[in-house]
Amino acid sequence: MMLSAFILVLAFSAPFAAKAEIPFYDVEEYCRSVSEFSGGSMMIYNGCIQMEQSSYDSLVRVWSALPSRVRSYCDEVSRFVDGSYQILQGCVEMEMSAGNAPSQFRR
Repeated sequence: MMLSAFILVLAFSAPFAAKAEIPFYDVEEYCRSVSEFSGGSMMIYNGCIQMEQSSYDSLVRVWSALPSRVRSYCDEVSRFVDGSYQILQGCVEMEMSAGNAPSQFRR
């Protein structure tokens, strides 16, 4: 009886579970700082914005399906460099790839 009640609660609460939101990063500020590092190039700034947009667009489609451990860790990594969707995407890809093929030590 207790198990049935637990399953019933899960069944009705699942549709209302909070969807994981992709982190917000100030892309314009990030790209401005990248551009300033290279002398203030608008070509660098525009390219940075385009790459950030591409990474964001890719991530937003899969973000809520990623393991929470990967989302949390990669957000932390990305914030270390003031928030970059490119860094976030690279981290997610590497973490997911590493998780699918764990290394083993051999003697």
